[in-house]
Amino acid sequence: MSASLLTQIHLLVLLAVGLLLNCAAGLVSFWRRSVDAGGAFVGAALGTVVFVAAGPLLWLIMAAFVLSSSAFTRFRASEKEWLASIQEKGGRRDRFQVLANGGVGMIMDLLARLTGEPAFAFALTAAFASANADTWASELGVLSRRGPISLVTFRPVPRGMSGGVTLAGLTASVCGALFIALIFALENALHQPDLARIASLAGLAAGAGVFGSLVDSLLGCTLQAQYETAVHGPTERKITCGTRNTRIRGLPCVTNDVVNLLSTACAAAAGILLSRFVPGT
Repeated sequence: MSASLLTQIHLLVLLAVGLLLNCAAGLVSFWRRSVDAGGAFVGAALGTVVFVAAGPLLWLIMAAFVLSSSAFTRFRASEKEWLASIQEKGGRRDRFQVLANGGVGMIMDLLARLTGEPAFAFALTAAFASANADTWASELGVLSRRGPISLVTFRPVPRGMSGGVTLAGLTASVCGALFIALIFALENALHQPDLARIASLAGLAAGAGVFGSLVDSLLGCTLQAQYETAVHGPTERKITCGTRNTRIRGLPCVTNDVVNLLSTACAAAAGILLSRFVPGT
């Protein structure tokens, strides 16, 4: 049997297994109301691409992000129901949210496959570390007893609005990035015994993830469009109860999805740069 035929069989097996796993995950996520139909479809497609291009181990990084972020979205959900009147979208992620959080990681995955450059695989980790850090910070930070402050002015901002940070949220952000970095480190430990190098890579991946999360907050309090209603006060929604709200800050085209996409891209870029400090990456 020729090498090319073996390669084709290997890819077909990966595709079949990837489709099965990711379609099942999409259906479960839809059933649990974590995503809507569009989000489930796009998530399954994105996950299949990552699985085929990067293999099961790097796919686990994406899976860890999806599972942990969904868990924290549900954590004390009854105490966060009031966010529906403030945030642009509800707890169910649509196709745009899925792409905003996972699209950069998928692109890095494809670049790693096409070029064979390890730095792109590291950038994939950084991108998902950023998405995970931001999600953990958002879902846990909003439960903080102390109100959030702006990263720019350091003045209090309305709870639940993008751009605000709390100590609890920052702590959750670091933990979320470290969680993804730890999985990356464990995967690398299966291939090489150089623990010092693995620890360095994990630390840099976590750092890039936290950086991306901070970029998310910075863009959220500067460029992201924010509005105000006559009754409910500040909101990220353009329209509330059929009434168009007044924009008080940011650009109309910069939504939370755009901010998430830009922040994960910044984390991926930081990951590529930081990986240069570790030989062999």
